[in-house]
Amino acid sequence: MLEDFIPTPRLIEVDEVTIAATPQRVWPHLRHLDGTRSALVRALFELRLVPDRIAGRMHGRAHLSIDDLPPDGPGFQILAELPGVEVAVGAIGKFWQPAMEFADVAPADFAGFAAPGFARVAWSLAVEPWGDGDARVRLELRLDATDDDAWAHVRRYFGRIGPFSRFIRRHLLAGLAEELGTPEGVEQTRGLPGDHWIAKPRASVTEGITIAAEPAAIWPWLLQMGCRRAGWYSYDRLDNAGVPSAEVVVPAWQDLAVGDRLPARPQGDDGFEVLEIDPERLLVLGGLYDLGHGAQLPFDAPEPATWWRASWAFVLERLEPGRTRLHVRARVDFSDGVGLRAVWMRPVHHFMQREQLRGLARRAEGRVAHAHDGIADVGEGIVGALAMLASLATPFLRRIRAHWGIDAALAARPYPGDDRVPTPRWSWTHAVEIDAPMAAVWPWVAQIGQGRAGFYSYQWLENLVGCDVHNAEDVHPEWTEIRVGDALRLHPDMPPLPVVAIEPGQWWVAHAHHGDGDGVAGDPIPGRVSMSWLFHLEELPGKRTRFVSRMRTDYSGDWRAALAQGPWLLEPIGFVMDRRMLLGVKARVERAGGRPADSRS
Repeated sequence: MLEDFIPTPRLIEVDEVTIAATPQRVWPHLRHLDGTRSALVRALFELRLVPDRIAGRMHGRAHLSIDDLPPDGPGFQILAELPGVEVAVGAIGKFWQPAMEFADVAPADFAGFAAPGFARVAWSLAVEPWGDGDARVRLELRLDATDDDAWAHVRRYFGRIGPFSRFIRRHLLAGLAEELGTPEGVEQTRGLPGDHWIAKPRASVTEGITIAAEPAAIWPWLLQMGCRRAGWYSYDRLDNAGVPSAEVVVPAWQDLAVGDRLPARPQGDDGFEVLEIDPERLLVLGGLYDLGHGAQLPFDAPEPATWWRASWAFVLERLEPGRTRLHVRARVDFSDGVGLRAVWMRPVHHFMQREQLRGLARRAEGRVAHAHDGIADVGEGIVGALAMLASLATPFLRRIRAHWGIDAALAARPYPGDDRVPTPRWSWTHAVEIDAPMAAVWPWVAQIGQGRAGFYSYQWLENLVGCDVHNAEDVHPEWTEIRVGDALRLHPDMPPLPVVAIEPGQWWVAHAHHGDGDGVAGDPIPGRVSMSWLFHLEELPGKRTRFVSRMRTDYSGDWRAALAQGPWLLEPIGFVMDRRMLLGVKARVERAGGRPADSRS
């Protein structure tokens, strides 16, 4: 909805949470959410109201609920609402003033309001289906201003209250999740397909992982599991006699039928009987074992004197396009006197199962090229580290490095997104020429990011500092649909850079502004940083493409911001990693033959 009211925001912040309830159940809690129900949120909000209470402009109890908003007039009001789906709230005013001045603007005139000196703020609460019976809640905030002077005011104001705003928003969503539950929290107890095979287990354990792929991309890897087949994708030395699990889908192992038996060990006939198959949704394996005679029986055979029966269900739950939750549930029943086996098997199962899930995710997401090449990865990382040291030792070459791969005149041209950081304290414009048309390069560029295709750079160095990056060797269509409002993540623990502008097939820009202060020397309020990162494709003669990476950084004048965001340390590291990224894209595109389609097809 916010696209209709602030289509080109200068700042976007998004928080999301997954709830273990249907959207129909979540909506009333979301729509009537009252922040003042939390004593902590109420106390933080009261701090903001102290000047108004002292001046006599505010009386009574503060409210933080959509229900308390007036139907019209100046101030915050409901801009639009689609019951059961989304509600948008906004205001136009001078929020930075001690006595806030609001403009009296109807929702229909909100987007077109252009009187100088005002800021626009809008936020929305939305809920959508997520998987089978869950819901995804999204809280999005957008800020804009009618002119640059007003934006300077609101930027400084938000720099002060932004941390409190973020805390309150996340605290409210966390409270909602605690009240209604999360899918991960109820994963152990929720009913799953396949449970009926052992209706009353003596022991049960459920593991899960969210995979950035469609069920159709995961299913073939499940079908070919087994010793003397594709392996179990876990610790091969422990469960596959040291034979590496397959890293490709093998057509000969895709014809699986109920009643087949998947070998559990490299030798012998014992294994897992296929109990149920629902393509791209459910695979259930199991077995009945005669412990007294050391033999496996048909699953539905009468129990012998001493027995153990187990089911192992793999359940695929599509969450959204390109994301699937894989639940794996093991349930066991057994005769009296053998319960000790379940005690020691639980930690062993957890240890092996977690690695199997990670192995499945690597393969389904196209990251298996790095599953077993640790030595090569480390070697490349060492080369990258040495290059960083050389760059650190040559600060006098910074001006040359700033336009690596592109001449100074081309680097000095205006590019999309420059207005986000109009006067950077330092920047780079790097480029590489690729022997392929733009249509073949774009998918690789669109899927860049942590939690997506990685950065095609020195993966070992990135993971050494906790980035959890896995460079993709394929194009994943589900990652190439990039939109304004999406997030470019650099590190799991760092705030993401929101995508603020895009021209599909040509370029996209991520930009983030954090902290307070206005970035001038001697700034009395330190700690502000503004950063933009442009990924730009330009057509060259002969169906070739120039790929440009342009980073621009501005920050406040205090020594802490200069040390953390200045070029002395970040430029040598950024140059080496960015150069490697450009060359990584070039190598992958040209290795794929410059095909614009999904390289896995």
